[in-house]
Amino acid sequence: MKRPAATISDNEVTTNTQDAYVSESDNSTCGQQPQCFAKCSVWNRNFIAVPQPRKKPSPTEGERAVVEGLNALSIKEREDVYEEIHGIHNANTIEETPEMISRAVDDLQKYISKMNRHQKQAYELTRLMSPRFVQDRAFLLMFLRADLFDVAKAANRLVNNLELKLELFGVDRMAKHITWEDMDEDDRAAVLNCSSQYYPELKDNAGRTVWVAAMGKDEYKTDNNHFRCSYYTVMGMMMGNDNAQTRGIVGIAHMVGLSEKKFNNTVAFRSMKLIEAMPFRYAALHICYDNPNLKGPIGVVQLLASAQTRVRFRAHFGTHVECQYELMAFGLNQDIFPIDPVGNVKPARYMEILRDRIQTEAEIEQARRNDSSRIEYPRSNDVLFGRGRSYNDFNGNILMYAHIDRYKGRYQQATSRDEKTLIAETVLLTIKESGGRFLKRSKDPMDGWVTVTDTVAREKISHCFRTRLK
Repeated sequence: MKRPAATISDNEVTTNTQDAYVSESDNSTCGQQPQCFAKCSVWNRNFIAVPQPRKKPSPTEGERAVVEGLNALSIKEREDVYEEIHGIHNANTIEETPEMISRAVDDLQKYISKMNRHQKQAYELTRLMSPRFVQDRAFLLMFLRADLFDVAKAANRLVNNLELKLELFGVDRMAKHITWEDMDEDDRAAVLNCSSQYYPELKDNAGRTVWVAAMGKDEYKTDNNHFRCSYYTVMGMMMGNDNAQTRGIVGIAHMVGLSEKKFNNTVAFRSMKLIEAMPFRYAALHICYDNPNLKGPIGVVQLLASAQTRVRFRAHFGTHVECQYELMAFGLNQDIFPIDPVGNVKPARYMEILRDRIQTEAEIEQARRNDSSRIEYPRSNDVLFGRGRSYNDFNGNILMYAHIDRYKGRYQQATSRDEKTLIAETVLLTIKESGGRFLKRSKDPMDGWVTVTDTVAREKISHCFRTRLK
């Protein structure tokens, strides 16, 4: 059994970097706290934005990076990698105990709390909306397991996952797990294409979860439809799946029939940014392709993959049948493969899994709505009561300040208390008519939010008028 990675001291907070590419939007800074979660181009900085390459990678750079990664390993480590790829033995399995898990979860939360605020703004937004969501033990454990209990790596993966989630799904969905109802018609069409599949029986000979992405059969309207589909699929595959979390997954990117126009360097970059933010690790990653022009983008995948993934990467060139025979040498039998001998996707089993998942999601959501006594998390146009920068910079509070600024001239000129109350009432009604609510935390912050009375809301608006007129 492998021992957990050593935790980092409180002063050793670091960030992940990509050696091959730098995205200008990722490194930009406005020098001050962003003024609006929804509109600030720095805060909403496109986690999977189009990259700015230092140089265009050659087709051989990725292969060279794999070789260098393997050469950097000891003989024992290299044997462990080969055995894990072939499903013979998994040296990365960590013996977990309740005490070790509790300690690791505590260390992870402490580590994140000491990270630079600008680096974890999506996390801070989510924590403001629902402390329960970001402190959920099962949620945190997924990220710890993905990085073999290396707290620093798990922290970066988690905050990057929330940055990605914010970019793909927006503020209103940050404090909840993404469901079928959170996706638009084009997103759902991409899922129903069944080109990305997992299900309980889809395992290799070692019993590990297999995720197949038939990229040559992908059909989606925009890249973001594809990425939202991938996010929904992967999170559904990992949540509650102890086998996949502890043993890693075997990934198969089936690119037979894929053109270089559909999978170029930019798509490869964005795809790896997404994958490296998800709560799983690859026990093995196989790419099957028949187009020699894809060697460049595949090289980008190899370059941008983490060191752990890179040495577990294998590329197979040939027809669909030829690639299937090569995969059999890695414990991946044809009879469990969700692609038929001529390369068509077999959707039946995955559609059963998808229907069950959608039904379960609907039942959970209905139960949440039936509990009218509790607001689990705010919406982006709600006004939140509380002190501090996080509250002041919440989108609903920003919108309230905008309304106050619009009326503050009239408020300043008002000569009676009744007139000022009427102006505050106007702001209150404007916010409520747009669907906004005025919320304060429950006595126990983990229990969500409660609405305040109109009288209390007007008092807050009047106080904000006085503060902004000073």
